Amino acid sequence: MNAMPLKAYAVLEKDEFTGDIYFANRSIVAAKAGAAEYSDGELSYVQCRRAPWADAFAGKGVPAKVSVDHGWRFECSGCGITIDEDLETEHRLPVSGVVGTMHGAVYCCARCKWRRMKKEARRQEEEAAAIDDFKAIVRQRFPDAEFCDDEDKFRGHHAYLTRSWGSRFWHRAQIMVAFRFPGMQIGPAHFRMDSHHKIGPTNAYYTCCNGDREAFEAYAKSTKGAA
Repeated sequence: MNAMPLKAYAVLEKDEFTGDIYFANRSIVAAKAGAAEYSDGELSYVQCRRAPWADAFAGKGVPAKVSVDHGWRFECSGCGITIDEDLETEHRLPVSGVVGTMHGAVYCCARCKWRRMKKEARRQEEEAAAIDDFKAIVRQRFPDAEFCDDEDKFRGHHAYLTRSWGSRFWHRAQIMVAFRFPGMQIGPAHFRMDSHHKIGPTNAYYTCCNGDREAFEAYAKSTKGAA
């Protein structure tokens, strides 16, 4: 037997009317999926209605510009303006030029997406440069440090940079470099700096897991003055 074609359902949270299009064989399946995402699983907090205009996009992603034509609205992932049926009137941008799908980033136009991608590429370059700068500082203190370039962001290197609107200067809000050391049992040590909302000078410092403290302190003592 052929599988039943998936149908599109608009599932919205009843108070703020946030939601999404879900594809399912039955409305209850779509309603449960939407409730799990928007109302902690409470079916009574969501409404589920058929959206036949979106049936053709099952398995493909619903284009945001098509959704706008059916009453949906988004926030541009690039400039933050509201993307809705008044886009052309308020911003002189055609709805037909909206880029993205409902399950991903949505942009008011192709140029806005290009500018965002360019900015993100620059951010990544600046983050990599910040990590390299901190690695150089660690090498001065621990010349034989084994950097954790293979770890994920939770145990490895991390950089978070911000930039004010219209400014070309990137502020290093948080930088963290991870490295292994002799006697390590639990996790790598970190050289880090945190300056989120901090007033005054920012200090960088070394940290390690509590269970590795004695081993790290011994390592630090044995390498003191080695550089």
